[in-house]
Amino acid sequence: MTHMQCGKQWNQGLAIGVFVGLFTLSSFAFCQQQNAHPTISDKPLSAEQLEIYAAVLRGWMNDGKHTLHLADLTIPLDKEDTKDCGKFPPADINSVTVHRFRQQDIASLGSSMIRLVDPEVQSREIQRNDPGKAIQNGTSVDEAVENGYAHGLVTLSEIRFDQSHTHAIVWYGFRCGGLCGNGGTVLMEKKDGKWREEKSCSIWMSKRQMTPGLPFAEGS
Repeated sequence: MTHMQCGKQWNQGLAIGVFVGLFTLSSFAFCQQQNAHPTISDKPLSAEQLEIYAAVLRGWMNDGKHTLHLADLTIPLDKEDTKDCGKFPPADINSVTVHRFRQQDIASLGSSMIRLVDPEVQSREIQRNDPGKAIQNGTSVDEAVENGYAHGLVTLSEIRFDQSHTHAIVWYGFRCGGLCGNGGTVLMEKKDGKWREEKSCSIWMSKRQMTPGLPFAEGS
């Protein structure tokens, strides 16, 4: 399953049982421990990095109807998220340096529907518009899911390249509620001067919560 297909099936997460919530709590704690205190680089993202991110984001921009809320900071690429991707991961896979998307990057990301957001602020919007809570309060499933999707948050990891600089790996995640979301890791390949998705791995659905509002150190 590609990340595009996974993106279209995000609403299936509402059918996941209570055990997923328990898994989510443990994943949240692990992510928080691994991603604590990353350093924000003062260097802008390169044209090549933006090209890769644009290829990953196309999975959420097919309908052209919803604003895509993109976290304005990347997160470190966790080695756990690459374990199903073969022997690719380079030595610095757990680097804790992250980058900030800038408003001028949006054009390179491929859609004017992208809105850069503070992940902590958007996480509060997700909580207020959680489809599961809305359904419990009597909202129809379709309406609750549609509203949850409209307030969802896409987060992207740092990109890591192999030594030949012809392959790259990146993690993506979409969250729209406690049991609403999906994500995975994408292995990218550069062919004829263009970056394309080679395969997806470590796919998850409604299992991992992103960690909003972590303290960052600016300037490295």
